[in-house]
Amino acid sequence: MYTESSVSNNNANNNIVAVERVNKLLLQSIDTLEEILKNQQLPAQERATVALKILEMTGLLSQTNPRTPSTLISDAQQQINQLNTDNLTRKQYPYQPKIAQVKPVFLPGFHIEIPNFLSAEENQKAIEIAIQNRDQYIESTTTTKADKYRQSYVLFSQYFPELTALIQSKILQTLPEVLAQLNFRPFEISEIEAQLTAHNDGCYYKIHNDAGSEKTASREITYVYYFYQEPKAFSGGELRIYDTELKAGEAITHENFQTITPANNSIIFFNSRCRHEVMPVVCPSKAFEHSRFTVNGWIRRLV
Repeated sequence: MYTESSVSNNNANNNIVAVERVNKLLLQSIDTLEEILKNQQLPAQERATVALKILEMTGLLSQTNPRTPSTLISDAQQQINQLNTDNLTRKQYPYQPKIAQVKPVFLPGFHIEIPNFLSAEENQKAIEIAIQNRDQYIESTTTTKADKYRQSYVLFSQYFPELTALIQSKILQTLPEVLAQLNFRPFEISEIEAQLTAHNDGCYYKIHNDAGSEKTASREITYVYYFYQEPKAFSGGELRIYDTELKAGEAITHENFQTITPANNSIIFFNSRCRHEVMPVVCPSKAFEHSRFTVNGWIRRLV
């Protein structure tokens, strides 16, 4: 026969068993969460959430304890809320690394010109090569692939190796003088690039520089060797070299410029970072052999 006292004892025993089971489950869960918390690959926000869950479960184990970490749990929740806010801010306003402030550099549109660069015979041979290889030219392009920014025809150096070698050799002979006049310190050369360009009626090249991309950054000096049949059968085609300011990674074109009128058998040199353009050519006959020809290229620094 069960008395009221025995029923109470049974209920108490059942409650103790239930609490022990719950505590055991909580402890196992905490162990599992702690293992997860040890994973350093988890984002900070997820690890903080796991830590908060552990604190909450620890609080359940000690609800009768006056030191229940309720304040600690509240603080942890605030930290998680701050992490959420920081993550949202980073997504909306991605981190931008600080760029070192570099003092602007001003480059005057200065050039040097050397007349009669080749002998008369070499100059005439260059004209013959330019005309004989007419079928090997391709339409010129720009590194930016900009539409209607440049119009001319280009012949690559493999089609005129002897002329390329001659031009390169002569450039090396005159380079000390060129560097001094352009106010360049001597530098180790990696390459002297060369291409042959033909400008006929309507050809041009809008404002640009020759060292404005990652691929062209090692270009230090631009050269242009002019040659054409005489009497001259075209007009225009002047080269304008602008005063240029290098500022915050950009080349800024100033209003002042120097104008170079093409002179047969002359060569000019200027800083590849200076902005410049080729003015439109007018060739009434439109005959290819009457074009404004150049062997132009760049002296690259070894990097």
